Amino acid sequence: MKINQQLKIKQNQSIVMTPQLQQAIKLLQLTNIELTEYVENAKLENPFIKEDLNIKKSTKKDQKTFDVFENTKQNEDSLKINSDLEMNNSFDTHISENTFEKNKTTNQNNFDSKNTFLSEVIENTVSNKISLKEYLTNQITLSFEKKDKSVAISLIDYLHPSGWLIHPVETIAEELNKPPHYIEEIIQHLQCLEPVGIFAKNLSECLKIQLQEKGLLDDKYKMLIDNLLLITKGKIKTLQKICKIENDKIIEMIKIIKTLNPKPAESFNNEQLIISEPDIIVTKTNKGWKIDLNKSTLPTIDLDEDYINEISNLNLGTDDNYFTNNKIGEAKWLQKAVDQRNKTILKVASVILQKQIGFFKHGFSHMKPLILKDVADAIGMHESTVSRVTNSKLILTDWGLLSLKEFFSASIPSSEESDKHAASAVREALKKLIYSEVSSKPLSDEKIADVLSNQGIDVARRTVAKYRDMLSIPSSAERKRQSKLNKLLSIG
Repeated sequence: MKINQQLKIKQNQSIVMTPQLQQAIKLLQLTNIELTEYVENAKLENPFIKEDLNIKKSTKKDQKTFDVFENTKQNEDSLKINSDLEMNNSFDTHISENTFEKNKTTNQNNFDSKNTFLSEVIENTVSNKISLKEYLTNQITLSFEKKDKSVAISLIDYLHPSGWLIHPVETIAEELNKPPHYIEEIIQHLQCLEPVGIFAKNLSECLKIQLQEKGLLDDKYKMLIDNLLLITKGKIKTLQKICKIENDKIIEMIKIIKTLNPKPAESFNNEQLIISEPDIIVTKTNKGWKIDLNKSTLPTIDLDEDYINEISNLNLGTDDNYFTNNKIGEAKWLQKAVDQRNKTILKVASVILQKQIGFFKHGFSHMKPLILKDVADAIGMHESTVSRVTNSKLILTDWGLLSLKEFFSASIPSSEESDKHAASAVREALKKLIYSEVSSKPLSDEKIADVLSNQGIDVARRTVAKYRDMLSIPSSAERKRQSKLNKLLSIG
């Protein structure tokens, strides 16, 4: 075999992820709040970016309006009906980026002012609210001896969010390098603190501590609490035999137990409350539907033209000239990239609005099946782009604040020759059925499947069970037991 060397020229095409393309993809995934933080960091590194987070006054050039056609048929795609709407070229003239700046109505003003006031109240409450650790530490400082304070305060960190101390005493003792009996003594003292029931090791102990504080705890209450499972199952007669208590008395005791707080620390769990702001706002106007970006959280990027002109007139060295040209280029690119991001978000949101017009008019029960490909085909972009746009984005509608992801749903076959149903709409129908059922005769999963089938929704019993679990709705047997218990308590 002859071995030799040859020079060959080969040409091929490949996709290269440039740094700018990677940044553009990253910007597409960011929420308005995250984008604001990104722009602030960019401003620190680039002297040619002039950022103003205040809402700009609208000009004739900026006053763009998008009206999603009011009489759009649910089964027709308005993008196809209105062939004169060219998404790529004319999109800017159909969608408003000027949030709450024009065509405001009195109701909208009231809505904004109420929301602003509510947000301020929540923020002030959260910022001034004392934490559970601070609350307990203050009590420990006043009621414990100096030698025990540090250990008692350390035990706060072992608390479950419910307020229970579920960690084994032996494990805590080993980690704190203290004898188990000493830790047990400290816990006994900690159980005397407010809120009542704190540092209990389980639900039973938590309830007993609260009854003890009320002066009600006796052997009968102890026995009743030790059989809590029978209470949840509504087996009152079995409890009567075990506890040897008359029916009227046991009903009265159960009523008292129901007034107790099983999770003493629950009222302190709002420390991590996060106030979410929408990225997109959909409003109903006289002409139809209007989509806006939420300019209250969206940063605007302006170039410092005066500074750019001033630098351009200077005779800079090669290195300085390279630096300034590079930074000016970065600033212009970021401005363009953010603008493109905003337009893409609005494109996706407009298609979702048109595809799910039934939801915006009538609510969750009118949600239609929708997949990423449907939106991607409508705007002429790749599915991955749509996926990035809908990631973490929130939209404010008349039906509440929702994630864009919630508008995408698998389809459920129809038992009739009609449109398929969205899984989210099926869950809504299931929820309505259960909430309207006779409490003493709850609908089984099989019965619900039959009712939905009669309504044209072809769904199996196991699917009903899965959706019911997703909605945190108990089974028919559990709902019946709860109904029976509630009836007994109301009678008593």
